[in-house]
Amino acid sequence: MQNVLSILFCLSLFYLAVTPRVKAYVAVLRFQGILLTILLMLPFIEQFSIFAVILPATLFIIKVIVIPRYINKIILELDIKRTIEPTIQQFNFLLLVIFSFIIIFLAASILSQSTEIEIIPFASGFAAVAVGIFIIIFRKKLIIHVAGFLVLENGIFLFGTAVASELPIMIEIGVLLDVFVVVFLMGIALNRISSTFEGFDVTILRRLKD
Repeated sequence: MQNVLSILFCLSLFYLAVTPRVKAYVAVLRFQGILLTILLMLPFIEQFSIFAVILPATLFIIKVIVIPRYINKIILELDIKRTIEPTIQQFNFLLLVIFSFIIIFLAASILSQSTEIEIIPFASGFAAVAVGIFIIIFRKKLIIHVAGFLVLENGIFLFGTAVASELPIMIEIGVLLDVFVVVFLMGIALNRISSTFEGFDVTILRRLKD
């Protein structure tokens, strides 16, 4: 089941590589949140505990409900354009993602021969980190940069589940709160920047000189 969820997670990353729509990023973040919630519940199926309800519920509320709604609110209030405005062509971006996937999965397969890891979740998490970084580098809109950071964080979360069957509870809660705070602060920054720079992308920032 963990491998199936990880494969679906990978497919969502490929969708990010080809979609030109801003709201599609929000939908993918919501979908990834659902997958991670289910993944977090798997260890507790055989042995029920209070954390089997609290932690997945917290994850679901923050990643599936709060964060996507908050980003959608920013998109509507600031009237952000529907297209992502990439700095490279979509086809080239897709090739970069595919190449990264191949390298990461090969490296994970080699590493599994000397270390006990789940290859697919491990590689999928690392791939999400790479895609998140690519999104931040090759997309203009700041709101997409936020989405890229969240994809990166989702990858770290998935990567953690492949390394250990149970992550420390305080670390997981800390990660969730960290994401919430980052999105909240970025929302404030986006509102302030939008009142100064028309067009709402990072291209204009390149014109700044000493």
